[in-house]
Amino acid sequence: MTSEQADRVWPAALAAIFGSALVGLMPLSARLLYEEGLDAPSMLFWRFGVALLALSLIAHLRGLDLRRAWRAGAWRISLLGATLGAAQTLCFWESIKTLDTSIAELLFYTYPAVTLLLDRVVAKQPIRPLAVCCIAAILFGAGLITAPGLRTGALDVRGLLWAAPAPLIYSVYLAINVRLLRRHPAAIGAASLFAGIFVTFGVAAVIDGLTLPPSVPGWLLVVFIGLGPGALWMILFTYSVPRLGAASFAILANTELVTVVAIGVLALGEPVTPGRAVGAGLILAGILVHALSRRYAPHPGPLPARGESAEDVDGGSLSPSPGRGTG
Repeated sequence: MTSEQADRVWPAALAAIFGSALVGLMPLSARLLYEEGLDAPSMLFWRFGVALLALSLIAHLRGLDLRRAWRAGAWRISLLGATLGAAQTLCFWESIKTLDTSIAELLFYTYPAVTLLLDRVVAKQPIRPLAVCCIAAILFGAGLITAPGLRTGALDVRGLLWAAPAPLIYSVYLAINVRLLRRHPAAIGAASLFAGIFVTFGVAAVIDGLTLPPSVPGWLLVVFIGLGPGALWMILFTYSVPRLGAASFAILANTELVTVVAIGVLALGEPVTPGRAVGAGLILAGILVHALSRRYAPHPGPLPARGESAEDVDGGSLSPSPGRGTG
């Protein structure tokens, strides 16, 4: 690696690490907001509302026309966010009401195995032996984490039912995002995606009753999750992915998983058992070995949207990678 390449890679690597650590703060923030009396739809409504305002302001300052982008096809991104994006997000945040945050996060990180299976099925290609070993390690690790609690009744079945479909939904969500988001600048893609999620949780909050944080610290926490693990994370994501490539970003994105488990143990007092430790190690090993073994093509920049020149599209790609896109 030349010094010029290093100058480009290190800032992107730090952005990926910091952004993933920010998302890792979300489970603790959500627990605190639940204690304030917010339910999951209301919490997510406020989070994505604040993030959407910030991203819309960024798009405006950059001279990007959201209405023109919408007519050029960005409405499809919003539709994806309103359906699969909102579904995978809700599944995770409902699951941590009754599951330890570390367990919910570790179970969610079985999605690379699901993604690999879906890719091979769609492409009608055989799965390599190494990939089979990675999938087996991830699934066996998930079993080690959950099986003891199910036998003793320590794991809430409702939480597991919420957590179980999240990896599958997220894998399909990523596959569709690959095609949709490449044709728009990053700020347009992020704002469109968050707009769809915001509308869905807005409807859910109205139906169930929108709750407000009852205290100033609660409102400050809402602003934090909207600007930090919301808008800022998306900016760092779109900056780092094109410069690192999906394989390198996938490794650094595991900072989220490490942050969640560390906070669960240190701040929430969640126990560390040998089974959980071994299971977490197997999941991480499966993800890392799979990421390191894959050969990715150079990461493409976003294609110009209709009516835009290539010079208008300078915000980097929002192509999905193994980091949870809407957390």
